Amino acid sequence: MKVVLIKDHEKLGNVGDIVNVKDGFAKNFLIPNNIAILATPGNIKQAEILKKSVVKKEAKNIEDAKKIAEIIEGTEISIKVNSSPEGKLFGSITNKDIAEKILELKKVEVDRKKIDLEEHIKEVGRYDVVVKLYKDVKATVIVNIQSDDVQSDLQSGNMATDDVIKKDG
Repeated sequence: MKVVLIKDHEKLGNVGDIVNVKDGFAKNFLIPNNIAILATPGNIKQAEILKKSVVKKEAKNIEDAKKIAEIIEGTEISIKVNSSPEGKLFGSITNKDIAEKILELKKVEVDRKKIDLEEHIKEVGRYDVVVKLYKDVKATVIVNIQSDDVQSDLQSGNMATDDVIKKDG
């Protein structure tokens, strides 16, 4: 059975593609889940128009992502944190913390899900963090985690809460 894809599908193709699939797959999965429609002459013409608009939108998204990449590429983010004398953090730095710092420094909002951290940062040091902005558009930011000697500040009451990110667990 020939169907026209109205959503991208990982194994079948992109929006507007005409693909040949088994009848049961089309009737029981693709069509009910609004992934494809039957390939009638009218639907094929509609899919061609849809494909052109998707190509334009894709180009705009790539352009926007490249602009953001230029702004944040190579940005050095310094975060002062509570840590043990050995450099282990009391808590961890997450992609959310990094996204907030990018917003604060560069006035650019980056979705935290696009920040590629294999696991949370749990030690003092310098880290190269990749931000996947859109499909093939990526930028690298440098995250510098610094220890902050908070114990003496806590006792004297002079701790600046903006300088320290406190995390539980």
